[in-house]
Amino acid sequence: LLLAACGRETPPEEFLPESVEGWKAVSEVATYDTETIFGYIDGHAEVYLAYGLRRCLSRRYAEPGDAPGIVIDVFEMATSDDAFGVFTYDLDGEAVTIGHDGLYRYGWLSFWKGRWFVSIYAEDETEATRAAVFSLGHAVAARIEADAHRPALVDALPGEGLDRRSVRFLRSEQILRTHLYLGDSPVFGLAPDTGAVLAKIVRDPWSAHVAVIDFPDDSRARESFELFSRRFLEGQAAAATVEDPAGRWYGARLGDRRLVAVIAAGSGELADALLDELDPGGE
Repeated sequence: LLLAACGRETPPEEFLPESVEGWKAVSEVATYDTETIFGYIDGHAEVYLAYGLRRCLSRRYAEPGDAPGIVIDVFEMATSDDAFGVFTYDLDGEAVTIGHDGLYRYGWLSFWKGRWFVSIYAEDETEATRAAVFSLGHAVAARIEADAHRPALVDALPGEGLDRRSVRFLRSEQILRTHLYLGDSPVFGLAPDTGAVLAKIVRDPWSAHVAVIDFPDDSRARESFELFSRRFLEGQAAAATVEDPAGRWYGARLGDRRLVAVIAAGSGELADALLDELDPGGE
């Protein structure tokens, strides 16, 4: 029994502390599921659902006096990859050493750890609320004991010229259109059982976007290649790069279950080089 108690993980409800440095919880922990989340997050619930939201735990904090309130939201996602994906949906802000990949922008701190994505925001930013947001962030991060590992797909991206603030993990065409609009029709046929990373590569004077996508089986990967080829490669089955009327270059290669693609490269040379560096057989 003693061993079991010592090895007990912190219950998620205890991720949100009762108080930190004078800031006290003024509400119980509220829990939202995949249905009630729509009533809590107006307009953005679909983003969390696209990453397999399980539940959201929320709590409000206040300090004696007239300081603006602070709200902590802790989202349990389907996997660690999905927590990273939700985090990459909005990468504005300054890097901070809280949780994993912590970011802070006016009154809002975000980070991820394990399958948890954490959002802490102040209703207004003051010197006091900024300090409190950081203190609460450290407290929450310390309570989440899970390790944080970026999706393995991230390692498949070319290193030279990689804009690390552009790296996104996603599973849906809707999220893809948010980050890189290529029209309203599907580009890759993404679905909840696929995983994809999207990033921008800058090699002066040119740039390009690249995508690496893993599918559950080879037939889905072939269907995705054919879909992309019809849209951007003039239907070619070979792994050739193609220039569009605007002078942008596209290309794709197919492995057993992995598709790699170059999108809107500034030159044919860059498109060819990136295709050579991307490994469709590396899953």
